[in-house]
Amino acid sequence: MSELIFAIIIIVVLTFAVAGYMAAPWLPTRRRERKILLEKVNVQDESIVYDLGCGDGSVLFDFAKTYKKTTFIGFEISLLPYCIAKLRKLFNYKKYKNVKIKYRNLFTQPLNDADIVFVFLLSKSYKKLYKKFSSELKPDCLVIVEAWPIDGILPITSFRQKDSLPIYVYKGSRFT
Repeated sequence: MSELIFAIIIIVVLTFAVAGYMAAPWLPTRRRERKILLEKVNVQDESIVYDLGCGDGSVLFDFAKTYKKTTFIGFEISLLPYCIAKLRKLFNYKKYKNVKIKYRNLFTQPLNDADIVFVFLLSKSYKKLYKKFSSELKPDCLVIVEAWPIDGILPITSFRQKDSLPIYVYKGSRFT
C-alpha cells in the first residue's frame, strides 16, 4: 500500500514539474481578478471559451455561472488541479453543464473554433503560444492574458485595479 501511495505522490509531483516547465506552475487566478474579468469581458451566447492551463477551473466555473449558453473548455496537464476541477464539476454537474475539463497539453489542442482564449501562464511560454495563435485563431477571437503582456503585440485594451494583476486583451488578428 505504501508503494502505491508513493507512486501516486511521484506522479502528481512529476505532473506539477512538467506543467511548470512547459508553461506555468499552478497558481489559481485570485477572486479579485476573476471579478474584474467578469465585469470587463463580454461573452456572447453560443461562444466557445478556452482556458489554457485551467488549473482548478476557477475562471471557467465563475464564467459558467453567468454565461449558461456558452461552452467553456479548460486544458490542464498538472494532475492535482485537474482532479480538483473534475471534482468541482462532478459535484455541481447541473450548474456547470457547459464546462469541460480536459487532461491535455494546451500546446497540442486545436483552437480554431475559439471565440475567447484565456491565458495565465509564464511569459516564457508566449513564443510557443504566439506561433499557435497565429496559425489557429480566428481574427476576431479575443485573447485575454493575465499578468504579463505579450512582447511585440499591442493589446486592444488592458485593465488593472488596485491590488490586482494587469489583464491584457488582444485580437486574434494581431498574431498574424
